[in-house]
Amino acid sequence: MDTAETVPDTWRPGRAVAIVPTLVAALATVWATSVPGWYLMWLALIANVWVFIGLIWLLTLGRMLFRREPLARLRREWPVWSLPPLIVLLVCGLLYVGAPLEARFALSRPALDGRAQAISHGTPLPADDEWIGLFPVERAERIPGGVRFAIDGTGFLGTTGFAWSPEGEPPEPEGEDLYEHWHGPWYLWSESD
Repeated sequence: MDTAETVPDTWRPGRAVAIVPTLVAALATVWATSVPGWYLMWLALIANVWVFIGLIWLLTLGRMLFRREPLARLRREWPVWSLPPLIVLLVCGLLYVGAPLEARFALSRPALDGRAQAISHGTPLPADDEWIGLFPVERAERIPGGVRFAIDGTGFLGTTGFAWSPEGEPPEPEGEDLYEHWHGPWYLWSESD
């Protein structure tokens, strides 16, 4: 009896090669968009990876369609052609609702709140390039009625980060700083150079 015909082929390296890069690109995209202003330089690189993955996906799907019994192959190898677009849709949905930044901020909020309140009560500013929660803080500075934290590596032409101002929106000196209310006393802050 030939056992090769009775044992189903459920795993081949080709399937992992098709799915793993998509998962890595998805995680990298979520990470790069989980800070105010995003890591734009990383996103430019990741966008190229997405284009490459899309081309490989199209070639793989085309190869399956132009072989013998294409519908049977599509049914048998559905993870290769269906999971990458589903992952792309999931990532797009997460980005649309702002989930990466929301999640990272929620996980870091106790540390950010504690540090902001301590600084407002006179504690020295944190050292440059210090982590507060899950955010790498490039610098912190006192502002009228609060504190702001510049997140390292974000933005493109300017610095972005968070501003803590329990008394309302911080003042905008000379129109250089922009604030958008985020949660409670927190604001998203962007500074133009």
